[in-house]
Amino acid sequence: MFALHHFLFTTLFLSFQCLPPTLAQECPPTSAQDYPPGFTLGTDGHASAATKGFWINHTGLNVRNLTASKAFYGSVLGMRHIFTIQYTDHFSLTYMGFSQGGRNGTGFQTAEELLRIKNNAGGMIKLLDFSASESETVVPTERTTTLSNLGLVVPDLREAEKWFEEHGVKIVKKRGVNTLPGDSDVAVSFNIGPESTSNQTEVEELVEGLQTTDFGNIVFIEDPDGNLFEVIEQNGF
Repeated sequence: MFALHHFLFTTLFLSFQCLPPTLAQECPPTSAQDYPPGFTLGTDGHASAATKGFWINHTGLNVRNLTASKAFYGSVLGMRHIFTIQYTDHFSLTYMGFSQGGRNGTGFQTAEELLRIKNNAGGMIKLLDFSASESETVVPTERTTTLSNLGLVVPDLREAEKWFEEHGVKIVKKRGVNTLPGDSDVAVSFNIGPESTSNQTEVEELVEGLQTTDFGNIVFIEDPDGNLFEVIEQNGF
């Protein structure tokens, strides 16, 4: 059996490089005058040779309803079911990912092909399902991870939002909304919710700062387990 990565909760990389000019997409701003206030461009040199070949391969998510999660990541986000391993009667592992052959719908790959390139691909989701009875399931009462949100890039934010609505996806923040209530799921994901700080001045300053990065043109949605996705347009910042 091929080797599997350990069950680590890593940051999902779904923010892709700019599409070819034929798709009429633009890269984020590249000149200094286009950057928002407070922006600092990185100046890192070459990474250590010891890290050659490193990249984020997948994110592992514990799910409560595997069927609902597969429907969300498959039918709503367009990911493909690569494989499932049923380790025990109650525990399974499922990998889902995007076809790597192209992002315009022409790069279809079978599950067998996706499996073959699994360890050379990025942006995959690993769903961990432990189907214990409710009486056996331990539900955490406090935040147990530092995960803020996952990132999804779409070609047209308006059309994507309509798609989410048609499929009953919970939209936490809609396009055009510039406010950020302190008790909202988005505020909590930014670590400025009521459990993190009582300093509302800091919250207000953050909201003001977010306007400089076109916060109104960002949509936030949740998957069936409440994991937050920040959805931005391909030519957005």
